[in-house]
Amino acid sequence: MSIKTIEKKNSIRPMLRVDELVDYMKNKNIKFEKVSEDLAENYLRYNNNYYNLTSYKHNFEKYIGGENDNKYIDLDFAYLKDLSIIDMRTRVVLFKMIIDIEHYLKIRILNIIEDIDEEDGYNIVNKYLDKDYNDKKRVHNSIFKKMGNEYYKKIFSKYDFDEDKIMINIPIWEFLEIITFGELVSFYEFFSENYELKSEYQNIFILREISKLRNAVAHNACVLSDLVSKDNNHRPDFKVQNYLRKCGITGSSGNKRLKNTRIRQITYTLYMFNVIVTSTGVKENIKDDINKLFFGRIIHHKEYYNNNELLRSIYIYFKKIIESDYVKNNQNSLT
Repeated sequence: MSIKTIEKKNSIRPMLRVDELVDYMKNKNIKFEKVSEDLAENYLRYNNNYYNLTSYKHNFEKYIGGENDNKYIDLDFAYLKDLSIIDMRTRVVLFKMIIDIEHYLKIRILNIIEDIDEEDGYNIVNKYLDKDYNDKKRVHNSIFKKMGNEYYKKIFSKYDFDEDKIMINIPIWEFLEIITFGELVSFYEFFSENYELKSEYQNIFILREISKLRNAVAHNACVLSDLVSKDNNHRPDFKVQNYLRKCGITGSSGNKRLKNTRIRQITYTLYMFNVIVTSTGVKENIKDDINKLFFGRIIHHKEYYNNNELLRSIYIYFKKIIESDYVKNNQNSLT
């Protein structure tokens, strides 16, 4: 690597003012035909920042070669704005689905424990905490950090926890309420292995991916910003492959979409929600949200994407899933 290349990589880019950002986008062939430059500047100042908004540009093609090399084809600022709003509303729905998955996973664990003769609700938690204490104390440390939280004070007041000692005799119905979703999935894995619950253990890989998505949406990370990447080459879960076939999505088509991490995580969430959640009312509520989003807001400006084969094909992919499990007599769509 040359010195010139190193200097280029280490160079600090100057911060641009909003009006300069508009000029910078125009230089990349991002147009301001459907939204004026003044309105775009106002949007960047008061509604969204440049970094988040322009992250959606990866879903659009660029010219290769010629005078417009590396500049965008048919990309208007309005398209980026529209995708940022769709992304925000998608995150809201996904977050609701994931916290429902978390809640009903806890119920599932408690129901399974009732049918295990040697389990009293303390035994498996003590085993898990013993393993954690003798490993890296991740769960112990996580619980200690919550000690001052008002929500958990009532639970913690019953115990004489000492940071130098192992935690013992926390009943499972309380333990499940003081661990994070990621810790819940780890405990579910330990629980399934300990009692050789093969059918439960098969859910672990799916839930791990959903946990990653949960962290993203909880921190307002964009989830629709780079749908073209094929950044996940792990074999898709066989349960989900079977599910996609049931939805009318062929193996090759499904596998192609699941190579994108975000598409895979969203697909896993749509699958697992119906597996875990047992309340008809909760399911109907989510159906309402999904239908309003998918057949309402997402296609509000469907003309923006007439020339975007990537986004149109992804819409068709999810449309098949939604029509299989989540549809509520809606006829409108992007196609």
